Amino acid sequence: MTLVRTPEALKDARASLGLSAGALAKIVRVEDGRTVRRWEAGEREIPGPVIVILETAIGYLDSIKLIDTQLAMLRSGKMTSGEATSAGRIDQTDADIERLTVSRKSLVEALEILTRQPANDGSDRVHWYTLQRATPLFDPAQKDEWSIPGELSPEAALAYFAKHEGFDEGLEVANDEGPLKEFVLEKREVLRRQVGASQRLSAGRVIETYAVRRHLRHSNP
Repeated sequence: MTLVRTPEALKDARASLGLSAGALAKIVRVEDGRTVRRWEAGEREIPGPVIVILETAIGYLDSIKLIDTQLAMLRSGKMTSGEATSAGRIDQTDADIERLTVSRKSLVEALEILTRQPANDGSDRVHWYTLQRATPLFDPAQKDEWSIPGELSPEAALAYFAKHEGFDEGLEVANDEGPLKEFVLEKREVLRRQVGASQRLSAGRVIETYAVRRHLRHSNP
């Protein structure tokens, strides 16, 4: 475990996470980056909660790097896994690649949530958002549901879906009568469960739902 108990270790941890002093200040809820720089200069004692957050984040990062090394070796054939039985050796490399990939995804999601900065409107709680077709297509070639944990607002969640799920025209919350609402967005709590060295995330209770449509393109008069 990497300890973040000294000014030098704090500065190294911040650099490893790719955070500016101001960004870290927002994450740990202090006034601005000057406070962080005072911790790094040894002018002020590093608060306990800040140590916990950074040591947890670095722990996730170290685990991700270790998994990346293992995956690279497994995929290149430099390392294989399996067991010897009376019938011969059983190769479990593919199963281990799948297991490590799932673990890596969970760690990345946990790290993103832990280091996410609060919104400018003062809201500092992230949620799990699920986008669903109002009328499912039931077509195996097309998805009917998409999820993203760790977003602060429905607008941020829709921007993520538009960028990563192929909604090139964009998505928007539909607050008027307008055209048919093609999707429903659920805002849910994020549930966290510690499993060994990783944190598993899942969707909790529904807090709010939104009608969603593809972004309307207004023509110029």
